[in-house]
Amino acid sequence: MSTLEQDLAQLNFEYLMLARECARSNPLEAAWRFGVDRKQIEEIAEFSLEKIREISAVTRTVIRLVPMKTPNDISLASHGALLIQSNADKESI
Repeated sequence: MSTLEQDLAQLNFEYLMLARECARSNPLEAAWRFGVDRKQIEEIAEFSLEKIREISAVTRTVIRLVPMKTPNDISLASHGALLIQSNADKESI
């Protein structure tokens, strides 16, 4: 395996581990941060370490770059307020 492939596999692994932990702790935040829908978040949250290693080993990137644009009627502050509210709801349970 070339250095590029090794680096890409490591980057994929770290990204997927971060996505899984975020999906488990705060699905709404994970959807916003990683640009995926609810179904994908649920799948990522269930990934085993073995599954993450298997996906990471592909020779393509699994990272999805999401442009930082929002519709005119939704601001970044609105997104932040949703995340804060979500965390507050979890703490009150």
